[in-house]
Amino acid sequence: MRFHLPALFLGASLALSAQSSVPALDPAGLRQALKSGQWTIIEFGGPTCVPCKRMQPILGELQARFGDRVQIRNLYITEYPKEAQAHRVMVMPTQVIFDPKGREVSRHMGFWPREEFLAALAQAGLK
Repeated sequence: MRFHLPALFLGASLALSAQSSVPALDPAGLRQALKSGQWTIIEFGGPTCVPCKRMQPILGELQARFGDRVQIRNLYITEYPKEAQAHRVMVMPTQVIFDPKGREVSRHMGFWPREEFLAALAQAGLK
């Protein structure tokens, strides 16, 4: 007997695999990432936030595309609200791009379509 999974289920499994490829940080990990000398993209969100879940495949794709030139991580503001407040995060998700010196160079609130995200990365200097 052969089973055929609808495309919806296949897309869900891809989203789950991409989600697991974007690690979550704690506040100490965030501080370390920002001092790493690498481009860093942090998604401030939560594991149950629907737009955050929708972003995970895009973040995973960007990590694969840029490889070692950038580190992409999640920080769950539901677990670390003080860290979110320190970074002026008011909406889930909020994606923040930091340059290699740890300075914020771009910010977006809500779901960020892939092409717009890539354009912002290029404008920030990451190509």
